Amino acid sequence: MKKEIFYISNLISLSRFLLLGVAAYFLLEKNYLFSCIMIFLIWVSDLLDGYIARRRGEISEFGKIIDPLADKVSIIVIVVILLIQKIIPPWFVIITVSRDALILAGGLYLNAKKNIVLQSNWLGKMAVFTIGLTLFLSIFANGAQIGQFGNFFSYHNEITELLIVVMLFLSIGMILLSLVSYLKRFLENI
Repeated sequence: MKKEIFYISNLISLSRFLLLGVAAYFLLEKNYLFSCIMIFLIWVSDLLDGYIARRRGEISEFGKIIDPLADKVSIIVIVVILLIQKIIPPWFVIITVSRDALILAGGLYLNAKKNIVLQSNWLGKMAVFTIGLTLFLSIFANGAQIGQFGNFFSYHNEITELLIVVMLFLSIGMILLSLVSYLKRFLENI
C-alpha cells in the first residue's frame, strides 16, 4: 500500500486536495476567475489520474479509495462555500452532500465487513461531472455578473443562468440514477 501512494496516478489524485485548498481560498475571497481556473485544473487532474492509472497499469486499492474521496471532498467543500455565499440553493447542497455521505457510508461498510472497495461506475462519474459543471457554471455566472470575466459575459449572463437551472435539474437526475446504481451494487455485495 505504501508503494501505491507514490504511483503517478495517485500523486495526481492527492494533488487535487492542494488544488482544492487554493480553489477554496479564491472562492472565499470571491475571486471567481481564479476559482474557475482551479476548478478546471481539479477536473483535468480527475481525468488524468484515471487515464494514467490505466495506461501505466497503476490501478491500485489506494487509488480506488483516494480518487473518489478527492471527488467527494472537492464537491462538498465547494458546495458549502457556494451555499454560504448564496450562489446555489440549499436543497441542491442537501441532495448533493447526502448522496456523497450515503455512498461513503456504504463504501466504508463494505470495506470493513467484506474487504471490498467498489470502484466508481460510469453513472457515478456522470453524476460527479454534472455536479461539477453545475458548480463551475454557478461560479462563472456569479463572476460574470460582477464583471470579473469582461463585459461580454456581464451583458449575456441570462444564457448562463438558464443553463445553470437546466444543469441543477440534470444533476439531480444523475444523482438519483447514480444512487440507485450504487444501492444495487451495495446490495449485491452484502
